[in-house]
Amino acid sequence: MSTRNPEREREALLAPPLSVTMCGMKIALLGAAGFVGRAAAQALSSRPGIVELLLVDYVVRDAKRIAKTLSPGCRWAMADIGRAPDLERLLDDVDVVASAAGPCTDYEKGVLLACAAKGIPAASIGDGTLSPDDRREIHDAFRRKGAAAVSGCGMMPGWTELLSAHFLPGGNAAVRGIKETAARRFLRCRLDRFGGYAFFRRVARETGRNVPPPPSSPPGSWFAMGDDLFGLPPGRPSNIFRRISGGPGILGAAGKELSAAILFWLRGSMKGTEDGPVSLAGAWNVEENGGGSAVIEDAQGRLAGALLAETALRLAGNTVPEKGLLPLSAVVGREEAERVAGENGGKIIVG
Repeated sequence: MSTRNPEREREALLAPPLSVTMCGMKIALLGAAGFVGRAAAQALSSRPGIVELLLVDYVVRDAKRIAKTLSPGCRWAMADIGRAPDLERLLDDVDVVASAAGPCTDYEKGVLLACAAKGIPAASIGDGTLSPDDRREIHDAFRRKGAAAVSGCGMMPGWTELLSAHFLPGGNAAVRGIKETAARRFLRCRLDRFGGYAFFRRVARETGRNVPPPPSSPPGSWFAMGDDLFGLPPGRPSNIFRRISGGPGILGAAGKELSAAILFWLRGSMKGTEDGPVSLAGAWNVEENGGGSAVIEDAQGRLAGALLAETALRLAGNTVPEKGLLPLSAVVGREEAERVAGENGGKIIVG
């Protein structure tokens, strides 16, 4: 199972630019027609050195439409990645896989193990659902084949991990050889512009009671989401979310599935009164003397897809010598995080 490694993180931070290591790369993007997949497709289509970008989605007409708006090197394919033959067929002639397919509880482990079996580096959007046993199994499978993978390349997990590792005071404690600081995470978004159905399904299933807001956060309604916090702007979106997720959701798993479907159907009517960023994610130290917080603002809803694309390219470019299932912060350093944020309308605030 992956752990923090000071030497590995130093090498990641000193890695050469991707333009030096990429040449004639072929990439498969799974879930390309989804919310994160579309942003990742845009980010990948503009990168030099990629000769072929394969956009894969079960709804092939959407993948085809997206491909035709991007570079001439884009192709498209229909696949049910839950079926092993469909998935294995896609991996025959690619150099790296970026997976934005959801729900991750249904697909992530199978995708990663299939990539490991063929020795293909892979980055997955992830949502923290892999168990410790699953992570060990995936880590060992990639190490045996001499390849690397990362799970959790979205907003949370994803950008929150980069904020914790590279921007919080004490975040790079492992590099300095001192005790690492504990951190908590939050995600706040505008439901009319953020996330696809898999995301709505996740928040409908996992959010719970109202909680106080985290440090350095704007006003709104906040909910417990496991050990994390989930926030919405004040007004109509918060009220709708509270009524629906607390209504059918009391009926158990079926009720929560119904809640997700209703929320997704109503998303167009959930515009709040603010015109702020589409989403923001943050992390803050919870130790009494730790102090400090770090937040990233996602002005256009592109940062999750951009991070998935960057991670996949860095894995394929052999910029990180360690193999196996790696922590995101060992693959994407502080300078890379700042660059990706800046190129995609993001803003990192440390306070």
